[in-house]
Amino acid sequence: MIYYSCSYIPMEVMLGSDSEFHRITSDTPVSCHELGCNLCGYAKTVYEKGMELNSGDCLLIADSCDAMRRIGDLLSELSSARVFILRLPWKSDVDAIEFLSGEIGDLTTFLENSGVAVNLHKGIGRFNDLVDHVLTNEIRVEGADLSRLYLSALDGKKAEIDSSNLVSGGVRKRIALTGGITDMRAFDTAVEKAGGITVSNDTCLGRRPFSSKTADKIEPLMAIAERLLKWRSPCARFSERISASDESADATVFVVPKFCDFFDFVRPLDNEKTYRVELDFPLNSDGQLTTRIGALMEKNDSRSVLHTEEGTTVIYAGVDSGSTTTNGVLIDGKGRIVFSKTVRTGIRASNTAEALMQEMTEFSRKNGNQIGKCISTGYGRLLVSSASDKITEISCHARGVFELFPEARGIIDIGGQDSKVIRLNSEGNVEDFAMNDKCAAGTGRFLEVMASALELDTEKMSSLARKSKKDISISSVCTVFAESEVVSLIGMGEGIEDISAGLFKAIAKRVGAMYSRLGSPTPLVFTGGVARNAGVVEAMKMLFKTEILIPDVPDIMGAYGAALFARGSSPESIIR
Repeated sequence: MIYYSCSYIPMEVMLGSDSEFHRITSDTPVSCHELGCNLCGYAKTVYEKGMELNSGDCLLIADSCDAMRRIGDLLSELSSARVFILRLPWKSDVDAIEFLSGEIGDLTTFLENSGVAVNLHKGIGRFNDLVDHVLTNEIRVEGADLSRLYLSALDGKKAEIDSSNLVSGGVRKRIALTGGITDMRAFDTAVEKAGGITVSNDTCLGRRPFSSKTADKIEPLMAIAERLLKWRSPCARFSERISASDESADATVFVVPKFCDFFDFVRPLDNEKTYRVELDFPLNSDGQLTTRIGALMEKNDSRSVLHTEEGTTVIYAGVDSGSTTTNGVLIDGKGRIVFSKTVRTGIRASNTAEALMQEMTEFSRKNGNQIGKCISTGYGRLLVSSASDKITEISCHARGVFELFPEARGIIDIGGQDSKVIRLNSEGNVEDFAMNDKCAAGTGRFLEVMASALELDTEKMSSLARKSKKDISISSVCTVFAESEVVSLIGMGEGIEDISAGLFKAIAKRVGAMYSRLGSPTPLVFTGGVARNAGVVEAMKMLFKTEILIPDVPDIMGAYGAALFARGSSPESIIR
């Protein structure tokens, strides 16, 4: 069996043999602690697969980046399989084509020495036939079926396309995918949960390897090398700028593989409908990705606010089901809050949200009102069964803040488990946003853990921090390591007031990196439960050198925005 790691490995060579081959795309979580933490998840996937192979297998690796070069060197020594490393040029000129053709010739020799006969002319014919199949059918399917078409072709097979999985149209948002490698099955699932459908895939697990045929009238090695270097422009390994937007799609997701040597430095030419998303391989949290994709789709929507006639008894509900707390808000036809409550989410987010919804319904009845519509938001928004629509917390925080602070151009929201920065335009629409949802650093959970280490509550930390006279830096990004650092500082005799102030500065710096990346928009509004902490607010003011606006009840801005969206949408049946 032949396994290969990159679409720069020429399929013509593998198709020219009678051996089965497989592109490594395992969706099993990987660890590979021996490789260290800061390494691309796909490189770890290839390493784990290589260590599983036996002496009858061939493993083909392209040195497409430093990570894969490192993996190739290790597997050459440690794997039981026969390993070949294809070296790639950096340019596309005549010399580069000649260099790559020599490498492909070495690959052919390697396979023949491994007992795999290769007929390049036959392989080119089979490849061109496969390209015809892909290009003919990619316009007929979408979503998971589109991914199946590409993934099957990467294994040299033609996916069957029948009438049951053809494009059916509909109202779902059309999402294009470009950039680096990602877990296609999990990506499609996240997009569908967000209410969209993947209609285009220009990654190396999608259209890119099949974008052109191989010339069959010239010397085969040169023809294959020329074909490989012709479609390489979307690959960040090379120097060309990337035009990421697909005009036929409603939005484009540009994937930046985590710890990537190349893609992290690339900025797509078109940012209007494009959102950069850093993803590891394989995906381990489709909930976070669903929120990002949902917000991307919503930020290009124009949502009007329709005011209800005065005197109506219909009110509107918003439920923000977060990882730590669940918030509920009721507003009247003028957008005034008539009820709000925050409860702990607990281990049954759906039960908590529905119990809060029941309480709001009873409150409405006692006051002679009825809930006309409920919209849910937050990570648990899909679990709120009584909500008639689901909108991401990005859009809801923007809507709620803009209602109270129409001058706002920036929002920082720090919740229990994540933090977000949002940039607004003059109409209150989301222009861009950034999220820290990979760890608890710079979140309410971070603050809780540190307060526990200091044996204080967060309010006491704030009062002590005002007395700080020594600048202490908390350097660890990870919450666990930062806790150990705090314990060490206590052991060294540092003052609790100085440590507290240092922790608040650490949170401000974590959020400040995202805020700066979005252009440091002002006026700035601070939302979320952490906005109640005076120590964090003061640290952010000092770091950002700007005033910070805080709503009277910062915790409920997401639920308030959801309720405003409910008021502004078309009438619904009364919730009873």
